[in-house]
Amino acid sequence: MRVYRSPLKMFLFGAVGVILVAGALDVGIGHWLATPPEANDGVLTTRGHAQQRGDSLWGGTMAAAGVLVFGASVAGLIRRRPVLRIAEEGLEVAVGGDSPSCVPWRDVASVSSSVLRDPYDGSSREHLIVEFRSDVSIPLGLAGTTIGRRALYIDAHDWAIQVTDVALAAQGAHDHFTRIQAMRTYQPPSMVWETTVRQPVPKPETVDGGGDP
Repeated sequence: MRVYRSPLKMFLFGAVGVILVAGALDVGIGHWLATPPEANDGVLTTRGHAQQRGDSLWGGTMAAAGVLVFGASVAGLIRRRPVLRIAEEGLEVAVGGDSPSCVPWRDVASVSSSVLRDPYDGSSREHLIVEFRSDVSIPLGLAGTTIGRRALYIDAHDWAIQVTDVALAAQGAHDHFTRIQAMRTYQPPSMVWETTVRQPVPKPETVDGGGDP
């Protein structure tokens, strides 16, 4: 299974970038909605010059942010690279970068999903939770993920597939891997065959005494 970002959410993300660029033009140049700098008879006052510098700063910041957001959205829609892949050997995670990192099934204890609160903005976000075995170390450097106590939390708020379905598929793949490994390491018990040969029991001999002489 391959998991991609939702194209609708990526499109809306790009629309936010366009709005930021339009707002930057309004603040920095047009002043169609934004308040223009203070001026007397078309000549900027001292306060107006300060307002103009502030508008230029805010406009430039908004324009740069809008271009970055719009560019990231277009790149994501064109390239359409998976953010997660459920493979035979493990989970390939590429949430925040182009190079996927593999989390092998042999290190995983279980896979589940949950809705967690973002510590930065307080919003509720869906997460895929990968819990690790106690005898392995959690891999570091997975961009777009959060490392907790013996678990890896992968943000799934913009995935095209429900995170619950992904968790079920991942747990199924993990269980299949566990069964295959158990079959490979299974040692059948040794059996010792015992053979008993039953000998015929001889009948006792009868002595014929005959009659009196």
